Amino acid sequence: MILNNSKDPNTTFKLKIKLLGSRKKCRQDVKCFSFDMVVDSDTANYKDLVESVVEKYPPGYLEVAHIQYYDEGLKSFLEVKTDQELMSMFDKHLKRKVVIMFVVYRGHSDPYEPVTEWDFGVDTQPKDNIDNDDADEDDYLRNPKLQNEHVGVDEETMYYCSIQCSICGS
Repeated sequence: MILNNSKDPNTTFKLKIKLLGSRKKCRQDVKCFSFDMVVDSDTANYKDLVESVVEKYPPGYLEVAHIQYYDEGLKSFLEVKTDQELMSMFDKHLKRKVVIMFVVYRGHSDPYEPVTEWDFGVDTQPKDNIDNDDADEDDYLRNPKLQNEHVGVDEETMYYCSIQCSICGS
């Protein structure tokens, strides 16, 4: 079981997951997609962890998920492939209860390049697709009279009466 249904704070961990896609297919301005997941280390296993991530954020066609985590003591990125390695990961993070994980999607025929370094200070999510130059081109749609931008609920009846009066001829 991946979701935390336990009341025991000793077995509850927060996984800060960084999802990395294929460098050929991903946007160049995006470093990764980040999300958090709370798990119970007593009931978590490797297969269920990978399935829960892949179910929420599916890989591309024929892509495989590779799991790594950052070990602060060793200052290195270790790969997780088995239940024993997953339990070892939880044991190493007993004090903080927070694990920084990386899920890397690679094609089955592409060589897997593990994460070997990471700038933890810069953690940005995708920006809007609209550049500032494109926003200036749409300036012709702006209302030049800002006072007429919004019609409130009280003013709607004013327009309704004038239309009704002109129809009736009064």
